[in-house]
Amino acid sequence: MIKAQDFDQGGEGVAYHDSDAVNSHGYYRPNEAVDIGIRGSGTYEVRTTAGEWLEYTVDVAQGGRHALALTYSLPSGAGEVRIGWDGANEVSATLPATGGHGTFQSYKVPVPFDIPQGTHVLRLTFVRGDLYVRQLSSERLAGRAFYLSRSGAGAKDGSSWSQAFSADQLQTTLNQTLQPGDTLYVAGGVYQSSTPFSFSLTTSGTDALHKKVVGVDLGQGLPVFKGQWNPANPGASSKSHAFLRFTGAHYWDIERLSAENYYYGVRADTSSHLLLSELHLSQVREGLALSHVSDSKVSRSDARKYTKRGIRFIEDVSDLLVEDFLADATMGDPTWPTEAYPFGVSIENPADPTLPTHDVVFNRVTARNNTFTTTSTGDYQNGDGFSLERSAFGISFLNSAAFDNTDGGWDDKSQAAYYENCVALRNKRNFRLWNDSAQPTTLNNVLSAFAQKHDTYSTAGLWSQGYVEVYDSTFYANAGSEIVLENNATPAARVKLVNSIASDATACGSVASKEGGTTLEWVNSRLCDGTAATPVPLRAPRADWTGDPADAFNPAEASVLQGYRPAP
Repeated sequence: MIKAQDFDQGGEGVAYHDSDAVNSHGYYRPNEAVDIGIRGSGTYEVRTTAGEWLEYTVDVAQGGRHALALTYSLPSGAGEVRIGWDGANEVSATLPATGGHGTFQSYKVPVPFDIPQGTHVLRLTFVRGDLYVRQLSSERLAGRAFYLSRSGAGAKDGSSWSQAFSADQLQTTLNQTLQPGDTLYVAGGVYQSSTPFSFSLTTSGTDALHKKVVGVDLGQGLPVFKGQWNPANPGASSKSHAFLRFTGAHYWDIERLSAENYYYGVRADTSSHLLLSELHLSQVREGLALSHVSDSKVSRSDARKYTKRGIRFIEDVSDLLVEDFLADATMGDPTWPTEAYPFGVSIENPADPTLPTHDVVFNRVTARNNTFTTTSTGDYQNGDGFSLERSAFGISFLNSAAFDNTDGGWDDKSQAAYYENCVALRNKRNFRLWNDSAQPTTLNNVLSAFAQKHDTYSTAGLWSQGYVEVYDSTFYANAGSEIVLENNATPAARVKLVNSIASDATACGSVASKEGGTTLEWVNSRLCDGTAATPVPLRAPRADWTGDPADAFNPAEASVLQGYRPAP
């Protein structure tokens, strides 16, 4: 148990942050600025306001999963706190009202914490609500904790850091030692061997008791595993097939690991209920490649410097969330080699047509620098931020971005996809949508700007030969036409834009280019169409924009209500 008033020594900005410099009550630790009150029972309480925080140094004798509870009072409304360990892994909790400041109750934080043995710093941040806090308590949950370092230590039985398993025991530990509910903590540092290490997972946890692997920074950074894959010979795995390999494995949580020079960062097949977070994959052929995977989540991760794909869904991937992910093929390095058709995200047609990928959400995913250039200037230069084939359905993109890709920001042939708060800049065709479903692909509040040529083929803010509806969006300063409709297949392009803006930056040209048989409908929109028209002024649009300032593409005039606005 931690008493709320026993926060660390060190003062303002080190051990705590308080909204003023005075302890308003002075009953306890009067020289500190934190407001500490007392009840008739003699129990102290910390009285807080939004924006304040407290830190507590704690010694964890036995690592593992811990449930935390907070004893507090709140007269009315809802309160919110964030709890984090060692400057990371913050969890938010919403606290219901207790009915008065004198009425205290305990609230168990719904997400447990994985805390290894040793000394740690807990930070409690007050986000909203007039909260009074008395104590924090913890309960160790079912499951054992094991420890692994590069060379191991002591008896190498994994019972503590001083007796840690060695990396040579990794496979036995993962598939034989770990039981449902157990956690393996992996010490930071570089893991390199003539036979590269791989997490090959073939066993499972349960719905109630996942198996977990957590990287831990003990002063050497997070663990970094290095393989031998070479981008100069990308088709050869060089004994480095996959860093994380799931085969018929279910209910695994893997977090806070890095890998370099593997053919696959993650390869998963016939697996489910995987929670992958804070994985950093670089200098790989493919970041993540999944098939027959469901009910899983990938978050707070990245694939950087890959030659082929950042994320690849081969077939039968469903009910999956990808959130807070960066796929950057070159990181802007012109010397990094890519292969033909590099994609940030690729959803493929399955070998078995009855096994399409479906019901996948991408939230806050950025795909950029997927570039490939042939030596012939007449060739079609390819490389897409997001590439989706026709069999996929139920795909949603939220708060996502595509920057600086050779061809499409999005090249989307899937059925009736949904986009909201997405932006695409400096791709050849920012949004390239083929949807031939009876239901439209829908774009809500998207921005498409500064599409640019990478070959002799046409550019566009929105290119379509399918059924698309667009609402509250902006198409600005795209080379060529803002909207291009083609009639290369059945059905021909049918596009409707509502409450939107389509404008050049300077002199107006033709806002749209459409082939015969296509349909383009504008509803309550502002257009810069034809030489007699006037461009729609925006606040501070820039060709090199990647998100800052957020309102750069808002209309400069308050009276203009159409167009894209950044999500709050």
